[in-house]
Amino acid sequence: MLARFSVFTCGLVAASLTLMSGSADAESPDNSWQFSGDLRSGYATSWRNNRDGSESSDDSIRARLRLRLAGKFGNGWSFTTRLAGSYAGDQDDGDFYVRRYRPSGTGVNAGDTTIDEFYLGYRHPETDWRLRIGRFQSNFNLPVVPGKSLDRNDASNFGLGWTDGFHLEVPVMESWRVHLIGQANDRKGTGNTIRGPIDFRDSGSRASVYAALAADDHPGPFIMRMLTLNWMPDSLAENGLGQNAREDYLTVTAKAAAAWPMGDNGMRLVAAGEIGHALNRPDRNVVGLTGSDEVSGNSFQTSLNLVDIRPGHSLGTVYGRVQPGWLISNDFRNNDELAELRYQYRHSSDLSIEIRYRWRRELEIPLSAPRERIDRDMYARVTLKF
Repeated sequence: MLARFSVFTCGLVAASLTLMSGSADAESPDNSWQFSGDLRSGYATSWRNNRDGSESSDDSIRARLRLRLAGKFGNGWSFTTRLAGSYAGDQDDGDFYVRRYRPSGTGVNAGDTTIDEFYLGYRHPETDWRLRIGRFQSNFNLPVVPGKSLDRNDASNFGLGWTDGFHLEVPVMESWRVHLIGQANDRKGTGNTIRGPIDFRDSGSRASVYAALAADDHPGPFIMRMLTLNWMPDSLAENGLGQNAREDYLTVTAKAAAAWPMGDNGMRLVAAGEIGHALNRPDRNVVGLTGSDEVSGNSFQTSLNLVDIRPGHSLGTVYGRVQPGWLISNDFRNNDELAELRYQYRHSSDLSIEIRYRWRRELEIPLSAPRERIDRDMYARVTLKF
């Protein structure tokens, strides 16, 4: 299986390089079309203390390949599309599809290939308002080494994800920009992360809205300030997925980061944090916990980082707690506590190496379990852009 995976990955890389080489001759004289891509490969291993007291482990070689074609038409208009695939040495089969939903609410399967970008873009040359229509990436991570988000990070690590709809970005006042994302959802799911009991079977849940207010310029040491709101109408099965009752799922977050120079060699201390609150939550029994009242919907993450300890070498930590009612993060499971240490080496803008150790533990023990689940995992990965 590993040999077949390696041959398949090498074949994809060879095909992409051939495509890029051939496309260079076909480009227009003004170079309005551009091919690019990235290849990420690495080794991942994990250990689990299961709820029944048993232990298990797993390891695999993983890879993600993405190939992008982008073109400019003039007058501020552009078009972008991208082919993306996620692969593993122990995958069973490969699958190619183009649809509005992923195989599960939390990601794709190893071996899946799809189109994760396909959008028309516009940027006004004078006012700098921007618009994307189609399928695109929507990511609002903290600007730290282990970059994570409580609410919007379509594709992290070796995963694939996307947003179908439109993204309007408009400057307001002097230092702020408004982001407005209107998202189309399929009754079977969507392209970004949702966790039960959220689903889109109700006809009123076919469209959702994400809005953010983010600063461009910052006072003092701040490098990020942002407020967000996520509204998913008629998507929360408050009484369980087997019942017809649905209510809106609404969340708010605040994100901030600051940086300070450390000495004269370019090293910086970066501190960042994010807090979130879900206004509507399911009942405790719906998510398998004791009791009948609503679960908590609070969440937070905090991060400390030493950036450019030596040129290109950085070290970052993150700690977060996400209550059972927070159901939309790609980086944090609900009802989970997380601690992570990550080392990053950026050899250049096109080549980086990362090593991560992560520990996760359930906050509340499920009703049917004698103890909490504890996970530990590590990876070492290389990312190459071309």
